[in-house]
Amino acid sequence: MKEEMSSVDIRYIVRELQWLVGSRVDKVYHEGDEIRIKLHTKEGRADLVLQAGKRFHLTSYVKEAPKEPSGFTMLLRKHLSGGFIDAIEQHQFDRIVKIRVGDYTLIGELFRSGNIVLVDSENRIISALRYEEYRDRAIKPNAEYIFPPARENPLEVSFERFLELMREEGDLELVRALARKLNMGGLYAEEISLRAGFEKTTPVKELGDGDLLKVYEAMLGTFNDEPRPNIVFKDGNMHDVVPIELKVYGGLEKKYFSTFSEALDEYFGRITVEKARIEQTQKLEAKKKQLLTTLMMQEEMLRGFEKAMKENQELGDLIYANYPVVERLLEEFKRATEKLGWEEFKKRIEEGKKAGNRVALMVKEIDPKEKAVTVELEGKEVKLHVDRSLGENAELYYENAKKFRHKYEGALKAYEDTRRKIEEIEKLIEEEMKKELNVRRIEGRKKRWFEKFRWFVSSEGFLVLAGKDANTNETLVKKHMDKNDLYCHADVYGAPHVVIKDGQKAGEKTIFEACQFAVSMSRAWSQGLYSADAYWAYPEQVTKQAPSGEYLGKGAFMVYGKRNWLHGLPLKLAVGVVNYEGEDFILCAPPDAVKAHAKSYIVIRPGKLKKGELVKKIKAILEKWGYKVREEDLNAILPPGGGEIEEVVG
Repeated sequence: MKEEMSSVDIRYIVRELQWLVGSRVDKVYHEGDEIRIKLHTKEGRADLVLQAGKRFHLTSYVKEAPKEPSGFTMLLRKHLSGGFIDAIEQHQFDRIVKIRVGDYTLIGELFRSGNIVLVDSENRIISALRYEEYRDRAIKPNAEYIFPPARENPLEVSFERFLELMREEGDLELVRALARKLNMGGLYAEEISLRAGFEKTTPVKELGDGDLLKVYEAMLGTFNDEPRPNIVFKDGNMHDVVPIELKVYGGLEKKYFSTFSEALDEYFGRITVEKARIEQTQKLEAKKKQLLTTLMMQEEMLRGFEKAMKENQELGDLIYANYPVVERLLEEFKRATEKLGWEEFKKRIEEGKKAGNRVALMVKEIDPKEKAVTVELEGKEVKLHVDRSLGENAELYYENAKKFRHKYEGALKAYEDTRRKIEEIEKLIEEEMKKELNVRRIEGRKKRWFEKFRWFVSSEGFLVLAGKDANTNETLVKKHMDKNDLYCHADVYGAPHVVIKDGQKAGEKTIFEACQFAVSMSRAWSQGLYSADAYWAYPEQVTKQAPSGEYLGKGAFMVYGKRNWLHGLPLKLAVGVVNYEGEDFILCAPPDAVKAHAKSYIVIRPGKLKKGELVKKIKAILEKWGYKVREEDLNAILPPGGGEIEEVVG
């Protein structure tokens, strides 16, 4: 089963991802040997995964970001966040990718254990996933980054050079010669042999120049074939993921994809999830095995305590059941030991056994130290202390029975606790095993058109939109504000444009909520204000026409005519889960709007708590309610600046 991308795979994925050039780097995440670059592209959000020694593609399997970013993460964010991708390249035909962002280049080494290296404009190493030294190069801070020794590039080799390479070791089989001399794996060497019409095991020396020309042309044709990304299955299991149709996999089951990134993501994403699931169940199974061993020991102890408790109870009862006999034996043994002493007593008992004396034959053991004689009663051995009465001897057994009963009860409690733990672990294992491999992808669904803006649904059911930045402000007013809408704006410099769709049918509540949204999403929030003013107007009053001698930049508009003011609007919002058009969304909107559509919500207002801390608190509350949400998504919907939680309902 394939575990890393080949040079051919990298060639195709690099060609496919050229549309990402010009995209802005939003944030970088790092965990283990993998980094994820969150991008803002012309198509919206995209997540690019680069795993050292393994893979490079767009992904929709977005992991939860580590709570504490690593030092490597912070350096990558410092130099790359906010920058734009200028180039995505493959180094020659090697398993090396380069992502250039402004003055910096991120280099992903996908061979062997791999590495991820950040270099500056002079090719000096700023940081790396791990620092290493080789015979011909070193990965360490401030050192010049040197690529591994170059190998032959099959895409650039001339036919004359190709012949020269093939003839160097004529005894080699064709498939081995191609793989060894021309930097391609065995799979593609076999594919080229098949396309050229030769057995892969054919010795090169048996092929003429004309034959090798066919091989050369098949090689160029293979590496420039039309993409047809697919996952190959063997016996119902994933076996390989390839960018083109391969003859070597003829007859095998295949699943095709519209892009190679989608195929790679499905293949490696499922492997990642499967490995995580196996690791999780392995830990649980190991814990279960440990508990089962404990349970067996506890069962053995319980049986021992129960047996001892029962035996002692029965022996105590046996003494009373044979009251006359035991009382007489105690009197005789006491009198004899006092008169003869214990040694002579033992001697007399042995002599009595030989003579067939009935009492002597009852004696099984004599213990002078404990002043005790063990006798057989009704087939059971009973130890009788000659210096104690019959009742005292019986009580000794009852006391022992009581002690073993207490031990049994304690052991039973521990046993039941262990069984409960095993049942809990078995449920966890069962839950893990039930999890589907094709887990729901967070970014898999197609985003709705209004999600590119800040938005909410008013208490009266009207869709309200607001810009996020200059670009979305421009787009909102120019492309999405119609003649039947209403326009709102806060009396705060740089505040977002707000549009109530079909707003001329809306009531005062919706207009109030839209204006409250306008002031709350402005810089008035980060300034800690508790109220601000806003107004509403009609679409025809909003224009890009600036006063004479003035210029309106991107996202800026003029409003002419009457402005309908609302004064002293409270800066207050609520976070809750709202169902809109059959889909659940986590929204941050005016409290009355959220209350109308959600049973549970969190009311916030400007405050001293940093935004990151506020996000964590809201996230924790939502998770208690059963909603899984990422911090970055919450961060995107909250207003600028810090705040505090005023009320939690639900």
